[in-house]
Amino acid sequence: MIKFFRKIRRNLLTEGNTGKYLKYAIGEIVLVVIGILIALGINNWNERKKDRDKEIVYLNRLTTNLNSDIKLYNLIIKKDSALIESLKKLQSFNFNISDKENKSTEALNALITGYHFTPNKTTIDNIVSSGNIEIIRSNYLLEDIFLYYRTTEDIQKGIDEAISNYNRSIFGPWLIKFEAKSTNEKQKNQLHNSINLKLDLLNNQMEIYNSQKIFAASLIDKISNELEISR
Repeated sequence: MIKFFRKIRRNLLTEGNTGKYLKYAIGEIVLVVIGILIALGINNWNERKKDRDKEIVYLNRLTTNLNSDIKLYNLIIKKDSALIESLKKLQSFNFNISDKENKSTEALNALITGYHFTPNKTTIDNIVSSGNIEIIRSNYLLEDIFLYYRTTEDIQKGIDEAISNYNRSIFGPWLIKFEAKSTNEKQKNQLHNSINLKLDLLNNQMEIYNSQKIFAASLIDKISNELEISR
């Protein structure tokens, strides 16, 4: 093709037809520019397609992570419900020798048992660390995703940490006393107050987890809608 154009230029120069040569040269430049623009357009289209394919992969992985989170929320809520039932039974104990024989110590373990949520952040961490945040086109979706994970961090620093502190510092030392001997009225009152506090913490945790579970489910729906647009 290049040889063909060169031949035309030589012929025009040989004929001394400067006007035709200039017109031809301008036409050739225009064709080159058009060719470059087409090549750039194809390259940009390929890059956009790569970005869309990568976005679809990330969104599908986020959906998998969120479904994993929902399963963990459900598991902890189920375990919290069992703990609450144990604590309610514990409220009726007198914590004496007779109760010891009725395994009150086993029930007391509910006071130092706790569960906390750890989100599956493999995909969002990968998106951030790789600098591919802009791959996700919807700013509204991206804001919701980051809000979800910020909320999980707040939960870990809030109710989850409060339960851990309770288990470790509020009731932990008491368990040894109650295992060793029967208790006086003051100790019983303190223990019942501890039980009520633990019940409040667990109910609060369950409420927060249910709310976050709904948030995760709504995110999955939004991601599903975004995937439909990307197809």
